[in-house]
Amino acid sequence: MMKKMLSFIAAFLVLGGALFADVTVKDLGDGNAEVTFVFKGAGTEVLLVGDFTDWQNGAIAMTKTDNGFEYKKTVPLATTLKYKFIVDGTWHLRCQVPR
Repeated sequence: MMKKMLSFIAAFLVLGGALFADVTVKDLGDGNAEVTFVFKGAGTEVLLVGDFTDWQNGAIAMTKTDNGFEYKKTVPLATTLKYKFIVDGTWHLRCQVPR
């Protein structure tokens, strides 16, 4: 029983860690902000979708970097963005984003 429990916990940690994302916001001082999305997980193609891309229809291919996959966007400071990631064709609805 203990072995099954440890296997479950290990699988949960591996899967949870595979879906980690960072979002940073930098005030540009002109009423705009630069938003940087970083997806830190496995995949060969990561797309960013959201209310600012008409969801899947305007999906943005993220750039592979040393930190994972990255995309930067400039928006007015008061903007709220809703977004998700599509990794190798699969939607990821629950990424862990630090607050």
